[in-house]
Amino acid sequence: MRLYEGCEPDITLTDIAWKRLWLSALELKRTLDQKAPFDFPGKVKKGRSLLVGEGNLSFSRSLARIVGVAAKNMTSTTFQGEDDYTEAMRANARVLRRSGATVMSGVDATKLSKWFGRSKFDLLVFQFPNVGSRNPLYGRNPNHILVRRFLKSATEHLTGNGIVAISAVNSPHYDGAFDVDGAAERNEYEIPVAYPFYFSDYPGYTHVKTKDDGASAVGEGDEFVTYVFHRKKQVARKWMLR
Repeated sequence: MRLYEGCEPDITLTDIAWKRLWLSALELKRTLDQKAPFDFPGKVKKGRSLLVGEGNLSFSRSLARIVGVAAKNMTSTTFQGEDDYTEAMRANARVLRRSGATVMSGVDATKLSKWFGRSKFDLLVFQFPNVGSRNPLYGRNPNHILVRRFLKSATEHLTGNGIVAISAVNSPHYDGAFDVDGAAERNEYEIPVAYPFYFSDYPGYTHVKTKDDGASAVGEGDEFVTYVFHRKKQVARKWMLR
């Protein structure tokens, strides 16, 4: 179908529709706010850190090796129960415990108070959350619901200056699926700050999913991003007064 008279003659409505779709996809890929990666080790050294959904515990193990004695500040949790640990997971758990870190199994990242009561942390970390399903939940992508519920649960366990860090694949698909801006707004966080994430900064870290026989959701050549969430200032003050 041609456009009305006066428009460029070789452009159709279909052409414009595809161009708009292509441009919107480009916009969905997160432009990084920072050039340097988020300093996980520096944050762990300064205060208590809780890592959830840790899969095979290899990120925690690598991080503990980097921070040395400050590993005692770390609590690393897995969704899987310890009876379901692979031999590699058991080995990583042993190393973490010897380093001074706490390891807990069977922890649901969306219901943290069940395990941590009123405990507060300076840093909450969720590396590459993925529910392993594309079936909509309440009309939304289930990964968005997971992030939204995690952020809601995290609010009860952040210190006054505490932050949340979530890493994901930086692509239009993942940005659209997770909608971290929408999840942040719903839970009264500022729009997250985006940092690059490099697996090479954490030797030995291999990503696995809880489902799908441990297959990784990340691919060779993918670009990765860490979203850092801060509570809105007026809300943070309210929590401090309680």
